[in-house]
Amino acid sequence: MTGREIVDDMFGVARRLKSIDDGYFVFLNYATGKFEVHNRKERPNTLCLVLPFDTLDERTVNRVLYTRAERVEKLVADMERNNAIAEKARLAAAVDKAACAVQRDR
Repeated sequence: MTGREIVDDMFGVARRLKSIDDGYFVFLNYATGKFEVHNRKERPNTLCLVLPFDTLDERTVNRVLYTRAERVEKLVADMERNNAIAEKARLAAAVDKAACAVQRDR
């Protein structure tokens, strides 16, 4: 993996992550241009998440707190609820499309 560990940054994100869990570290992956959060305690694969942000800021800390293992039940429930909403919308769109096709064929 080509990149570098971020040990200090303008907003102290790397330091703040260490206060959440001392195994956390931030890595800038040169191949993808993305920041990654890793945990040294999770071997052999230390990757926890790839950040969708171009900069390190409060959103990084919030995302790490949101995705912590302690919240797995809440995360799964949120995903299931969001998937159900998306499925309902997809079905409604399919019904609308079918209804329009029937109207058009009359």
